[in-house]
Amino acid sequence: MTAAKKLTEAETILARIQSTGNDFQPELVNFVKTMHDVFSHLLDEYNKKFDLKIERVGFDKFKVKAKKLGKIDAIRFLIWYEKEYRQIRDDEDCGYLLDKCHQAVSDAKTVNACSILLGKAKNLVYHAYENF
Repeated sequence: MTAAKKLTEAETILARIQSTGNDFQPELVNFVKTMHDVFSHLLDEYNKKFDLKIERVGFDKFKVKAKKLGKIDAIRFLIWYEKEYRQIRDDEDCGYLLDKCHQAVSDAKTVNACSILLGKAKNLVYHAYENF
């Protein structure tokens, strides 16, 4: 599955969150999982695009393999990806949703954070598709 399809899935989940009442904790958990999937699927797509042939791709594996193979385009992508991903993770409005140990609360602030996170993830994915 592509990162773009995961974004669509996240949009659908966010729409359900926005249409429910105050208790949307199960949907919130699903949304956060899907957002993590967006980032991992994007990395996997570029693993394939740059022909790195990494099983169960992760950031560190991508970095080591790209350097080992001397794939300059893959290294450029990874430098950009890391910078953009860290900016999203460090964003005080929405980055906390990506913390593995965080328990988000079902409230209006969280719904807004989900919208912001989705928007930032879309920008990252579409920028990657257009430029790498």
